Amino acid sequence: MRFFLQLSILLIIFSLSQNCFGGPNEPETPEVIPVEEEIPTEVLLKTLESGSNFDRGQAAIQLGNRGVTKAIPTLRKMLSDKDPGLRAGAAIALGDLKDKNSSSNIANLMWSDTENPKDVYLDALTRMKDTSVASRIYPLLNDENATLRLQTVDALVQIGATSVGSQILLMAQKNKNREKDKTFAMALGKLKVSSAETYLIGLTKIQDESPTLAASYLALGRINAKNANDVLISALTLPYDKGKENASMALIEIGNPLVVPKVFSVLKSENLESKMYATDVLCAIPSKEASKLAFALLNSEETKNWGYAAKIIGRQKYKEAKNRLEELLVKPSTPERDNFAEALGWIGDPSSIPVLRKILLSGEKEGPYGSAWALGVMGAKEAVPDLLLALDKGDAKLMSYALEALGSIADPSSLPKLKVLLNDRPKMAPQILSTVALIPSEEARLLIEEATKSKNAEVYRPAMEEIAKRKDKKSIPVLIQFTNGDDAEKRKLSYYALTAITGQKFRTAKEWNVWVKDNP
Repeated sequence: MRFFLQLSILLIIFSLSQNCFGGPNEPETPEVIPVEEEIPTEVLLKTLESGSNFDRGQAAIQLGNRGVTKAIPTLRKMLSDKDPGLRAGAAIALGDLKDKNSSSNIANLMWSDTENPKDVYLDALTRMKDTSVASRIYPLLNDENATLRLQTVDALVQIGATSVGSQILLMAQKNKNREKDKTFAMALGKLKVSSAETYLIGLTKIQDESPTLAASYLALGRINAKNANDVLISALTLPYDKGKENASMALIEIGNPLVVPKVFSVLKSENLESKMYATDVLCAIPSKEASKLAFALLNSEETKNWGYAAKIIGRQKYKEAKNRLEELLVKPSTPERDNFAEALGWIGDPSSIPVLRKILLSGEKEGPYGSAWALGVMGAKEAVPDLLLALDKGDAKLMSYALEALGSIADPSSLPKLKVLLNDRPKMAPQILSTVALIPSEEARLLIEEATKSKNAEVYRPAMEEIAKRKDKKSIPVLIQFTNGDDAEKRKLSYYALTAITGQKFRTAKEWNVWVKDNP
């Protein structure tokens, strides 16, 4: 992702250098520095001083990304360059380098530079994370460009601009544009401006099923609104699905257990979306009352709501309902049996393991998936043989659940089967290797290292990623082989993995070889 971000910035600089904004034409033919290759830092520093404008712009971006502070004096001068591409590249680089002495100049350019788009400098200030320029940024929330407004919200959040919350609220209260209301709601919510509660509740009075309405619900949760419970509960029953989703998230974030009875009543609705989001709320807010209400429902004749009740009981870890859950799980007529199995997993009582193992291999359409998941979260080592058998059931979904469970249990006895599975099903390599990586044994490490030698990219790519995640220094010799090899992609992947393991950020094979030699 970082590579593609750099590439997009370089393309911006390229477009600016090609006279897109009316600047002078470059007299010489740009000698493009290939982004595929790692250029030594010293070469980039020289290029920054004396290369073509295009090369200097690329060098600026790369030096900023590498954290090379030696480049700062030159980059500061480039902010005043007549070439718009160089100004943009320098601003981005200085942002990456957190050179706060440049913040004010970059903010000035954001408002005065007519050759570069504002979002370039806003991006630089976002990277800078300097709260002192927040007052220069927030007026962009009122810009006519919707994309720029959203970028401004992100910038204010990333730099932690809580100090301008009251100014943003004042601007929002004066606004008459419903679309811009969404931007203000997002900013006020993400910056947790609690004084915005009345304003936000006011926005919800217009039931237009718009993004603004959805954003207002979400913002009420983020500011921990004290008087919005009824508004949010009502939203769970309204036709607007995104509004329901955001209202449920807001109720969860506020976390007031007093809402439980009213939210529980939403389960009587005929709307499945309303029931689902109400269940999410009842699962997330710790409440003995929610557990008891759900248990009563599970003992009623309302079979269509049993699945929701089981979910609530499980997430609340209501142990008193364990026997009832087991009783209903084994009945083929019980609806949504996977919810019952998962509930037993959440409760975590080892006495439920036998019934879960039975359902796992039952071949039923409902129950085995939840049972696999439950056995995994319970760390049921005695179920490993059953989970390995589940891999051969020919059910792709069950296979995924079984692999996840085997990873959670992390028993080395599963490795031989996983090795065979990797050979037979290379397209499932990401899941299989993720499971292997969770097993803390030498055999697991060797299996992943062997996978890096595959010629199949579907296998060696996730293998390299798992080596990086494990951070096991014993894998360094294997990675160095790729660093010195002919496969360009594997060489790049080895750099990434070596950086993850060692913390070093070398860009060439020569540098890695020197480091390994000095750190045996």
